[in-house]
Amino acid sequence: MKQKILIGALIVVGLASIAYAAFSQSLVINGTGTTAADWDVKITGITTAASDGATQVNGSPTFTATSATFDVELAHPGASATYDITVANEGSIDAVLDSLTDVASINSAAPADITFTVTGVTAGTTTLAAGATNTVTVKVEWNAASTIQTTQSKSATITLNYIQNT
Repeated sequence: MKQKILIGALIVVGLASIAYAAFSQSLVINGTGTTAADWDVKITGITTAASDGATQVNGSPTFTATSATFDVELAHPGASATYDITVANEGSIDAVLDSLTDVASINSAAPADITFTVTGVTAGTTTLAAGATNTVTVKVEWNAASTIQTTQSKSATITLNYIQNT
């Protein structure tokens, strides 16, 4: 009887060793993943939507991929110019406007009677789907109540920073 128990114990130990060896093998998985997404959000054009007593200076307006520069000369109080900036998402990734230039700091610079406003976008909420366009409106205006009567000019660069919309 002792021999049968000893043989049974050896068989159980042998089977346990084989099972342990079988389940402790390393599993190696090899593979490659690729994506076909591209990022291409940029300003594609600027048009003058309206102008009253305004003259563009130094070839203004000009633009790069994410910045538009305006250098405007205004002839009298109440004069203004309005520009439409076209922003296109020519990539395959949806975008959201992360931030844009703080126009308050531009407006506080001399001459303070000339101010810039930006409409059509809001940082953090304006989205731009892949393949879509958006129009951002920039208006430069000389306060009609100003007592200065000589021609005034002011320049500003508006930068639009887009990030991936997650």
